[in-house]
Amino acid sequence: MKKLVSFTWLLLLVFCAGLPIESKVRRAAETLTTESLPQSTIVALTAGIDLPTLIRLAVERNPKLKVARANWQATLERYPQVTALPDPMLMYSYFARSVETRVGPQRHRLGFSQSFPYPGTLDAVGRVTLKEIEIQRVKYEQVVRDLIVDLKLAYHELVYFQRANQITEQNQKLLNHILKIANTRYAAGEATLNDVLKAQSQLAQLSYDLILLRELEEVEKGNINALLSVPSTIPLGPPAPIAYTVLDIPIADLERQALARRQELQIAELMIQKATEAIKLAELKTKPVFKLELMTVETGDALMPHTLDGGKNPISMGFGISIPWSSSKNQSQIRESDLIRSAAVENKRLMEDLTLANLKRLYFRLENARRLVDLYQNSLIPQAEQSMEVAETWHQEGTKSLAGLLETQSVWLNFNLARLRAITDYHQNLARLERLVGGSILEEEEPKQ
Repeated sequence: MKKLVSFTWLLLLVFCAGLPIESKVRRAAETLTTESLPQSTIVALTAGIDLPTLIRLAVERNPKLKVARANWQATLERYPQVTALPDPMLMYSYFARSVETRVGPQRHRLGFSQSFPYPGTLDAVGRVTLKEIEIQRVKYEQVVRDLIVDLKLAYHELVYFQRANQITEQNQKLLNHILKIANTRYAAGEATLNDVLKAQSQLAQLSYDLILLRELEEVEKGNINALLSVPSTIPLGPPAPIAYTVLDIPIADLERQALARRQELQIAELMIQKATEAIKLAELKTKPVFKLELMTVETGDALMPHTLDGGKNPISMGFGISIPWSSSKNQSQIRESDLIRSAAVENKRLMEDLTLANLKRLYFRLENARRLVDLYQNSLIPQAEQSMEVAETWHQEGTKSLAGLLETQSVWLNFNLARLRAITDYHQNLARLERLVGGSILEEEEPKQ
């Protein structure tokens, strides 16, 4: 029992001792990451952020993008490996018991061999590898595309939170002013208790909404910091607003762009081409492999003097060929490659169907968000503003209760927040469309590396 207690205390001591070490390591890692950023970049991020700058930093720093780039470069290094001849073999043999011949004793043997695949095999392997290189390149472009889209989604969400925060704060100030008037009138007997309670409840709801908006804003900033691969300790300044621009492209044009440009479809097509080359390679692998050998034997002097060719080292040249005798194995390789190609063809067809279906769904969401923006901006918000003016006039004249003013003010706030949400949804759905299309669908192209 004493040993168990002592062991427990030892574990606690080790754990407690490791805590400051862990915190030091974390601080050192954050310091290293911070130091890798130029001071001018840190100052710029703190002062304010805009989408083009964030995209440039993300392309430079994002670890996932670096992984994709490294995978692509690693595949490039595979080509000279697979297109080279097999390494030659140098062989040496020592005769533990010397073999006595007429021309002298044989004591050492030195040989050299080189294998040669069937003509065209190395070229076929190279073509398969070139397709794999192209696939990795397109996958790298896919990661760049997804990174830009994810950054756009987070940026537009952050813009929404900050703008909603500003509108809610303005509304909170107005409601505080209304609450003071309500308290004054209630004390003078000119307002009801219900008016005061309603103003207080709306003010409490706004306070909660502000806390929620600020916390969600910090969450979105952390998401952007993660995409940029910068420490969360670096504060991000206010985001620059993005103008609301309506996309005027028919869905048929978007479908045509998606089928031609989407990286997933390009990869599916390259997989078909790779499988086609693999079929040719499988057919060549059923062919024989050739082997060339050179050999010499070190021979000592003959016992009999003046022996013809005494002590002369013989040199031999040999030629070998593999025998692909297993027809079932050979045909199985070809059938396997053919089935892989059939699967690749069906996979591309499936990707095309899903792309078109997802494109229609996103296009509907985009159009619906546009209609909502028009509804709130051109109809509901102007009507709510007129209602507020009427309610404020009645309130000042004392002909109506305070509840009407509070109700119209709440409706105006909700309509403005809904309009902001619709604009954000429009921008985000546009970014999601770019993920399906394979890149920017607007006139301005995003910077790429």
